[in-house]
Amino acid sequence: MTVYRPISLDDIDVEPLADEAWADGYPFVERMRQDWKLGENRFDGPGERLVGAFDDERLIGFCGLNRDPYISENAGRIRHLYVSLDHRHVGIARALVAQALDGASIWFPRIRLRSTPASRTFYEMLGFEEVEETEATHAKRIR
Repeated sequence: MTVYRPISLDDIDVEPLADEAWADGYPFVERMRQDWKLGENRFDGPGERLVGAFDDERLIGFCGLNRDPYISENAGRIRHLYVSLDHRHVGIARALVAQALDGASIWFPRIRLRSTPASRTFYEMLGFEEVEETEATHAKRIR
């Protein structure tokens, strides 16, 4: 059974997933680790969070929510969604996004993100709509 809970990179070893993501062509996981280490993004602002998915005690994925730094309006931003290769296509990414957004409407009326060509359909299935905005490909109103 997959368990979802807030995580801190101070307490969780993400190196195995970072290595896997790097080999799979996704350097953003390593960037997330560096930003955390430097204090540039620790998902600790009002309404922000980093959620992990666990199979037993092993981290198999994560998803972050930040205040969107690219616009002046109050909006959230989905960041750093990653699920291990051997746990994909079983609903974990969908559940991680849902956990990241749970209660977020208190803080953010709108959520933005930048999708890749591979993730575009996934986000659209979650109700995000394509937008032509600075630093975003998709957005969704949540209140």
